[in-house]
Amino acid sequence: MTLVNRRLALSGLFSAIALITHTTALSTQQVDQSLLRFVPNRMAHYHIPGLSLACIHDGTVEWTQAFGIARVGGGPVTPETLFQASSISMPVTALAVLRLVEQGKLNLDVDVNQYLRSWKLPTNRFTEHQKVTLRELLSHTAGATVHGFEGYAAEKKVPTLVQVLNGESPANSAPVTIDFVPGTKFRYAGGNYTIIQQTLIDVTGEPFPDLMQELVLQPLHMVHSTFQQPLPEKLQRLVAMPYGRDGNAIEGGPHTYPEMAVAGLWTTPSDLALFVLAIQDALTGKPGAMVSPSTAHQMLRRVLGFYALGFAIAGDGPMRYFSHPGVNAGFVAFLFAYEKGDGLVLMTNGQNSKALGLEIIDALAKQYGWTEFPTESTFSNPRIIGLIFASISLITYLVFRISRHRKRFLFSKLGNKMPIQAIH
Repeated sequence: MTLVNRRLALSGLFSAIALITHTTALSTQQVDQSLLRFVPNRMAHYHIPGLSLACIHDGTVEWTQAFGIARVGGGPVTPETLFQASSISMPVTALAVLRLVEQGKLNLDVDVNQYLRSWKLPTNRFTEHQKVTLRELLSHTAGATVHGFEGYAAEKKVPTLVQVLNGESPANSAPVTIDFVPGTKFRYAGGNYTIIQQTLIDVTGEPFPDLMQELVLQPLHMVHSTFQQPLPEKLQRLVAMPYGRDGNAIEGGPHTYPEMAVAGLWTTPSDLALFVLAIQDALTGKPGAMVSPSTAHQMLRRVLGFYALGFAIAGDGPMRYFSHPGVNAGFVAFLFAYEKGDGLVLMTNGQNSKALGLEIIDALAKQYGWTEFPTESTFSNPRIIGLIFASISLITYLVFRISRHRKRFLFSKLGNKMPIQAIH
């Protein structure tokens, strides 16, 4: 089959599968049925096999809707289909941190190294000037390196978290270090949340997935969510398979992410909507809320620029909203919600989903009267859904590996003649 014919075949396939829809709690009386009629054709255009939505209106999950298929040749996407949330793992982790702060087990403003046991954040001229704190890590102002993590295909060996932090084989990323004075500027980096993950493990003595289940997922009844990596066999039947920009399946299937606080959450839009409602409930002081109103407001208070403690913040007054995008190999997700009332969670198993997400948000904004909502720039921040920074990360890693190789080569040549003071 020629490349042209293959692309035509793929286009036809996606046109057919995108027409498959599954809707709950939605009627003609609630929402104009023509509202999302454009979605299947746009999914075919962007080579997106499956899409799942959950819409929040007036403080409740008003409706959920699923389009397309979980995998080519498989069943349809349903509201229970699991997707990787990628960077949306970060605000969920941030809520766990804040719960531990309220329990007196953590302090946002002390040296994080006092909590770390299994690994220590290396000191350097930047950390000597200013110690790294959890507040800075949560808000991406700590100066941590490593923008993002690419995960590990099914056949690849998966490193431990400490190996990831040290950049040791089989990790495919550079070491996590600090390269500017903490607290002086914002720079989005997944490395911040790998440090947070290790901190939570060391403070509680619990595996990270168990801790997140205890602190967040179970209390919120997020029954279709887990941080387990890789995903347990019993949940595999619910998984959406990931697809690239060209509509081809990601080789090796869903990647495994030992950087669970950064990219490890498996979930559904319906479950993430419960997470959104928990933040909104806490802001208003609803009885039984996950955290106090003061803690919730602190979570959504900008630290530097547009970023708070786990969320990007935009809008003003009643249209002030919190949001976060997420991109893993073959998965795109986006969450945004106003501090009161409405919101949307969108998850897909197609890499080329950013434009469609914006189209859906725009359509819903007209329906619900949203006057301030995510657009091209806010949808991309802070992750930059286009994979520009992935290239930067790859280049950084290659430079690191080459440098390490040269050092080993030099050591082997010099043997015992290497002066001790030259070893760093």
